Amino acid sequence: MFLSLVLAGTIGFHLIESVSLLDSLYMTIITVFTVGFREIKEPMSSQGQVFTIFIILGGVGSVLYTFTKIAETVYEGTVNKIWRRRRMEKAIQKLKDHYIICGHGRLGNIVRERLKEENLPHVVIDSSEEGLAELREKKDCLYIDGDATNEEVLNLAGIKRAKAVAALLATDADNLYLVMTVKMFNPSVFVLSKVTSEEAERKIIQIGANKVVSPYKESALKIAQGLIRPTLVDFLDLIIRRSELSLLMEEVVVKKDATIVNRTLADCDIRRKANVIVVAIKKPGKAIVFNPSPGMNIETGDTLLVLGSTEELSLFEKTYIGERV
Repeated sequence: MFLSLVLAGTIGFHLIESVSLLDSLYMTIITVFTVGFREIKEPMSSQGQVFTIFIILGGVGSVLYTFTKIAETVYEGTVNKIWRRRRMEKAIQKLKDHYIICGHGRLGNIVRERLKEENLPHVVIDSSEEGLAELREKKDCLYIDGDATNEEVLNLAGIKRAKAVAALLATDADNLYLVMTVKMFNPSVFVLSKVTSEEAERKIIQIGANKVVSPYKESALKIAQGLIRPTLVDFLDLIIRRSELSLLMEEVVVKKDATIVNRTLADCDIRRKANVIVVAIKKPGKAIVFNPSPGMNIETGDTLLVLGSTEELSLFEKTYIGERV
């Protein structure tokens, strides 16, 4: 619109006042911007004066609109982008015991949504245009544009303060290198990696991954179980989704100062006092024991898999896991 106005003004002054194109362009520019240094021809004809009035009326609006849009574009594309990136960097620096999702594909998106539902702090690392476009649309989503296998990017994500890392990159080779890099920076962080082959699964576990998941294998097993035991699969799905079930299944790690330490399940009487069911117990370095016996002794570092409502689980942790008075 602005360029059309300048073109129309230049041609108009050239034809009406019979002046050069340069003088016509000069007259148009000083008129549009309401500068008014001097007129190109004195005195101007009545037709030229009327034409100048219309140029001024059209020029003021078009100039304001044009430069407002330019300012908005600069702000949205540059200033706002820089401000948002710095705000996210500051927010990421404050994270502690958070989760890092490496790769925002289909799996990464589901993991991020679940962590958001649980109100757990997390940050996503992705470098693909498709993944970044989705992340930009998410409100209050912390993400980093970069290669997850890069040491500087991992440091920016707070790898040394993180609680767990999900390696969900496109290839097994990338995930293997990522796990190796993560363990180099933070050997104690929990790492879960996606794999597509048994050979990759063996290698990734050898270099330090705490857990590996094969989406194809897990999906096939779930389909098989759905055919054989559909009710069981429905129950497990409800527990995983949580929001559709009044009961929750939670992991609770027994601290050294917990009131439950060095006591048996029968002595604690958890079922009667807290109305919580202890589904399984995992002792450090040992296999999970499902449906533990009443005489099983609970020790520091044990992980209890318990089932109950939100209120019941809260009462259980306060009664048995809290510090002794």
